[in-house]
Amino acid sequence: MTQVVTVFGSTGSQGGSVVRALLTSTKYTVRAVTRDPNSAKAVALKEKGCEVVRGNLDEAESIRNAVKGAYGVFLVTNYWQDLDKQKEIDQGKRTADICKEERVKHFVYSGLERVDKILGIPCGK
Repeated sequence: MTQVVTVFGSTGSQGGSVVRALLTSTKYTVRAVTRDPNSAKAVALKEKGCEVVRGNLDEAESIRNAVKGAYGVFLVTNYWQDLDKQKEIDQGKRTADICKEERVKHFVYSGLERVDKILGIPCGK
């Protein structure tokens, strides 16, 4: 049985590279999260075997639906979209909290800000 890994930002550079790496393994099924599941990049992910779902980091239920039943989650926020530090922090906290509630085993957060200092989460050194 494969484990589901949810990848936010799956059509971008970072999330896309995570998706490509996970697709080389038979251990994982990739749930690719995108704002537009009908975009050309999202359709290409579906054709490669990903489950593609709509997601919005500003909507708690959207995040919950994307991570429900997932073994792991990769989150990349997009500071450059709005140039808003607080919005990025809020998106990260919201997603981390929901992943904890949903009992996600592994959570990787890639953002512009120092999340270890902001959230009090130790980072590997």
